[in-house]
Amino acid sequence: MKRKLFALAALGVVFAFNANAQDDADDNHTVAISIPEVAILDLEGSTSVSLAVEAPTEAGEAVDFSNAKDSSVWINYSSIVGASETSRTVAAKISNNSVPGGMLLKVTAQSDAGNGDGTMGSSAGQVTLTSSDQTVVSGIGSCYTGDGANNGHNLTYSLELDPTAGSYANIDFDDDVTLTITYTISNN
Repeated sequence: MKRKLFALAALGVVFAFNANAQDDADDNHTVAISIPEVAILDLEGSTSVSLAVEAPTEAGEAVDFSNAKDSSVWINYSSIVGASETSRTVAAKISNNSVPGGMLLKVTAQSDAGNGDGTMGSSAGQVTLTSSDQTVVSGIGSCYTGDGANNGHNLTYSLELDPTAGSYANIDFDDDVTLTITYTISNN
């Protein structure tokens, strides 16, 4: 009798396991992935740029613009483009005032420093800044440049004599001006 009872109990355990083991060899569930659109930039390094023209040391010579340059600012950006955008650009413009008469303010974005990853933008070369947006970097895809000075694109500002504006005759020493340069990253 004990043997029959034991056999019935063992058979009951086997049926219990089989009744609970109705799953297949595989199963599935969903995973939602969300990647945000990203288009941000900032300027690193110096917070102000000073361009000074050197006075001549000898009578009859012109002022010297060759040292009116500054490379203390870096532009950093992060970008994630979607399927509908092909690329982004960074544009710059003078947001207030204007460049003193007879002069041109130019900026050049150097090649990316190579400390980030992705599809970095390309420099547009030397650009003359005006009150309208001028493309400084183009072809930006999904990427990041790295943060801080020595990352992204080094900006070189230069002040030059404007050969088309009456040149030297328009220079005025009272024309000390502070300009605000605004950079914007946007879709093409």
